[in-house]
Amino acid sequence: MIDLLAQVTPLTKAIIWISSEELTTSQKYYKDIDYLLNGLLTATLNSTATRTHVLVGENFGNTFYVFAGKVQTAELTSFFDLVKPHLKDENNLVLIDDNDVFKDLKKGIPEVILSKIQTI
Repeated sequence: MIDLLAQVTPLTKAIIWISSEELTTSQKYYKDIDYLLNGLLTATLNSTATRTHVLVGENFGNTFYVFAGKVQTAELTSFFDLVKPHLKDENNLVLIDDNDVFKDLKKGIPEVILSKIQTI
């Protein structure tokens, strides 16, 4: 089992978590992502009934983005549009793909983003 918290460094700008089901607190990476966002994932999950969540928090003193939930191509594209202006050469993005569907979604994603994605 990969330790998500060990993969996230001060250079990690975002996590993309493509879930196979609606988000619940019992899912494998839920607690780690909620920890990184200081409870923001749980607060959002309790207050909205959407399939996906885009959250902005702080990690290692830097702005940190999370896309979590069942993915739609347009939503993922919008997320990358949000994150892209904030990426520097040294930044990376961590991908958790529970459905193994990212390979089908990455056609419209700019290479500058694809080159920064680390899959766990």
